Amino acid sequence: MQPPSARHRALPLPSSSWLLPVLAVLAALGALATLLIPKLAHAGGMDFAEEAEQRMKLSFDLDAVESQLEAPMPARAQAANAAMLQALGYADEYGYGDQAGYYTPPPSLPLEPNSTMRAVTVFRDRALVTRAMDAKVAKGTQSVTFEGLPLGLNGESLEASILTGSARIVGVELTSGAGEVKETERIDAIRDEARQLTEQLGQIRDRIEALLMQRAYLRSTLLDTTTGDAPPPSLDTVKGTLTFVGEAERGIATQLRTEEEKAEELGEELQPLLIKLDNPLATGNKVKVELSADAAGSVEVSLRYQVHGASWWPAYNARLDEKSGHVSLEYYGIVAQSTGEDWDEVQLQLSTANPSAAGTLPAMTTWYLGRDAYYGDYSVVDNLMGGRGHYQDPAQAAVAAAAPTTGTEGLVQSEMTAGVRGSGAVVFDIPGERTVAGDGSQQRLPMGSQTFAATMELAAVPKLVPEVYRQARFEYQGQVPMLPGAVSTYTGGDFLGSGTVDSVLPGEELQLSFGTDDNIEIHRQLVSREQEHLGMGKKTVRWTFHFRIALTNYAENTRTVRISDQLPVSEVDDVKVKLEETTPVDLAEESDGPGLLRWTVELKPGQEQFIDLRFSVTAPNDAAAANMAQYLF
Repeated sequence: MQPPSARHRALPLPSSSWLLPVLAVLAALGALATLLIPKLAHAGGMDFAEEAEQRMKLSFDLDAVESQLEAPMPARAQAANAAMLQALGYADEYGYGDQAGYYTPPPSLPLEPNSTMRAVTVFRDRALVTRAMDAKVAKGTQSVTFEGLPLGLNGESLEASILTGSARIVGVELTSGAGEVKETERIDAIRDEARQLTEQLGQIRDRIEALLMQRAYLRSTLLDTTTGDAPPPSLDTVKGTLTFVGEAERGIATQLRTEEEKAEELGEELQPLLIKLDNPLATGNKVKVELSADAAGSVEVSLRYQVHGASWWPAYNARLDEKSGHVSLEYYGIVAQSTGEDWDEVQLQLSTANPSAAGTLPAMTTWYLGRDAYYGDYSVVDNLMGGRGHYQDPAQAAVAAAAPTTGTEGLVQSEMTAGVRGSGAVVFDIPGERTVAGDGSQQRLPMGSQTFAATMELAAVPKLVPEVYRQARFEYQGQVPMLPGAVSTYTGGDFLGSGTVDSVLPGEELQLSFGTDDNIEIHRQLVSREQEHLGMGKKTVRWTFHFRIALTNYAENTRTVRISDQLPVSEVDDVKVKLEETTPVDLAEESDGPGLLRWTVELKPGQEQFIDLRFSVTAPNDAAAANMAQYLF
């Protein structure tokens, strides 16, 4: 018998053709076992149910929801639903709130109205909504409930009426939502549907848990590399085991993904049902209308209410026809509302009334001088200034009073597509039925157009902007007053720019700018500023300013331009302002208000012309007056 060393030397060495693959497989298997053994050691104690819950990614505790749905639900106060709200993840044990203590409103859902919207009147800061519903009534007193109304509803504005049928309105009540949840047929149907969904989710959780257990068994048993005294597995056995495990793992992963997707879909269906069960106002406010009927029959009940979160504002397009000199004004109403309810195919009205304004005439109180004020910086001057009343800039008032109205023409054509009515506030009836989403998006509604014959002119204010503007001036004789709003100007189909217009009443003059005339160049510069001291002791100082405006006409025809500028206006007795010189001298001095100057210049093709303005300011030579010059350019 040969010694062991000799026997070992006698064994044939394996060829490299199959040794390297075997070594690679064994190395991979050993590495996989190294990773899995620590986890598989605890496989028997793994909580597969907890992992199944995590994989379902539900936003609520399924066990808590199941127990709540199976428990008897008599009529109860909303405050008693804290357990369900906690299960949904919306509240803590103290009510609606988070860990930081901040108040969180109860969950809400899209509105679910059970009535038909008939008409909406939109004001500047709210809307008046009219809804209607049919109902069967018996003899005696009963109630009809309007559900799914916006949460921003103003309870003080509720108004109900009978459109058709024989009945009387006894009362109208906006339910608070803090009372009892009644076991109605609708609630029973919601609860039954919620039970079915929770049962399906429970079955999915069981299937996920079973799949997780299968995978754990697969990994802990088939990939167990400890063989004890048994000989090591053959290469074919190892390969077959790895192939089987890989295919089984892929199958289990596919089933897990399928079950998780089903759980997510069912969870999204169940959550709104749970919210409806525990929050009476989740799908909107409820208004109960109490009726009294002398006989059984059918009635149609109407409900009107005001709701905040809606508004409208005007916008205009102004189009200039250069050949005829006509200006067409297109009227639009921009409507937006975020009330939460969609206005689907309703009769829409836009009102210029302002419900926010006080409905009663304010009372006049005694105007005292010299009384102690709450604040320590009280002065008689401030008290006198406070008695001016509704403030208007004196310069603006002078401009409005002195605005020229000669040479303007009136209305040529009116095509108002919206009906116009009202003697005080104006109401525009938008034609057809309109749909306005309740998500805050803006909708531009055409209301009509009117055409006016205008006088065209060129105007410039070079102190403020070095451009010459084309202006159309006409007497506004529109069918309705123009409200303040944005205006976009066009020449034909070419957009020129955007601006704003103030309120304009019929009979007042309206000026609109239609871009600039690039054929005329204009600029203004300070030529000189001189300072001299006057009198004995040089107690008086005088500044003299010289400004020059240069215009050049590069057009092929003669242009007439109106130029505006200004002088400072003194409100102090010791400060004197004097116009020293202006060329050309034929200026319309102070034609537009105190200190406002205007020239009308005619420029021939290729002509350059200058306007010179000299004025002086005399004031006491003190520190306050020394700083005055820097504000006079």
